[in-house]
Amino acid sequence: MTHTAPIDLPPESDATTRDRALYEAGSASGGNNNALIALAAKLSGQSPLAIGRDIMRHARSGRGIEVSDYLRYQLWDRDLHPGDAADRFVGAATVWPVAHAVNSKSWWSAAEDKFAMSQLLAADGLPQPETVAVIDTASARSYGRVARIETGAALRDVVLSRPAGSLFAKTLDGMVGSGALALGAADASGLEVPGYGRLAYDEVISRVFGDAPYLLQTRLKNHPALAPFCTGLTTVRLPAFVMGRDVAVPMAVMKLATAGNEACAFWRPGNLVCGLDVDTGEVTRVAGRDGPRVAALPDHPERPGLTGLALPFWQQVRELHERAVRLFGGIAYQSTDIAITPDGPVLVELNYAGSFDVLQNGTGKGLLQPEVRDFFAFHGQDFAPKRRGLLRGITGRR
Repeated sequence: MTHTAPIDLPPESDATTRDRALYEAGSASGGNNNALIALAAKLSGQSPLAIGRDIMRHARSGRGIEVSDYLRYQLWDRDLHPGDAADRFVGAATVWPVAHAVNSKSWWSAAEDKFAMSQLLAADGLPQPETVAVIDTASARSYGRVARIETGAALRDVVLSRPAGSLFAKTLDGMVGSGALALGAADASGLEVPGYGRLAYDEVISRVFGDAPYLLQTRLKNHPALAPFCTGLTTVRLPAFVMGRDVAVPMAVMKLATAGNEACAFWRPGNLVCGLDVDTGEVTRVAGRDGPRVAALPDHPERPGLTGLALPFWQQVRELHERAVRLFGGIAYQSTDIAITPDGPVLVELNYAGSFDVLQNGTGKGLLQPEVRDFFAFHGQDFAPKRRGLLRGITGRR
């Protein structure tokens, strides 16, 4: 498997800036549209003209397919996508226009402000990581009974009050997991931070966190059945499509932190994504990035046994998902990230919407399965063909 090339960033860049640059570089992997079309032609054995025509057909469908989506999902491959299977994929960039069309925006902050979200979860007693403190050096906000950290000295006191390596930090309003990191070994003079080395506490505040507010939470451990396959916390992503009083969960994936990564977002180089049987929790597919493509693997590349593994506590995972979704039931399309720990499932976070891309990458199937089409029809979202701007989307011309 190939990975994104290292990004040259100024050493003073904070963790969120570093991760966003890495994410954007990965999203653009493979170069411009002409280069991607040429690569698709080479991989498929078809001519660039034939590939261009097929891309045009998908682009005209109203499903938001761009050239990068076409290559990532290998939509030319009829063996991989028999019948109309290729026509069920949607473009990665469609998620926010579609989510805002079907969701009530009044629920945005309830889910995407991770402190507010955690308070709602706590009110219903749902298992989640303990929030030890909030790091916030810039806002006027209060966090009630949760400690607020504004200085290096305050960070030192909190870190040293906990076992070494037991804390994890994530941005309060971050998307795609940018800025998330585990805090390492510490003593009174400083702290080890991945990607930065050992820093004094004041430097951690200014250089690593910057002005972004962070949740400081207890670090979770993977269940022993999963731990051999991971280098960091792995989570199950379950979508929820809410129609009136009914909740459909037609697919499930698992984001696997590997290759030394502590966080499991699939855009991080080396991480894997797995398709799961939504009824049993069995791993049905393992996939990783191969340049601009996502390729299926026969098993975990370093430790066989992942394919076919039945995840522990699966019924409890589904029940936790259902409880959380109904607590946030005003969000028609939402998703949860659930860790499976030695003691059972823990809800890491709930999301207003959630990436279509990771669901399609994990399952190897297009989002528009029958239950999902029913959901979109219920909410008046039709994915009808849109002609305007078509050539600009294909050619990249302004």
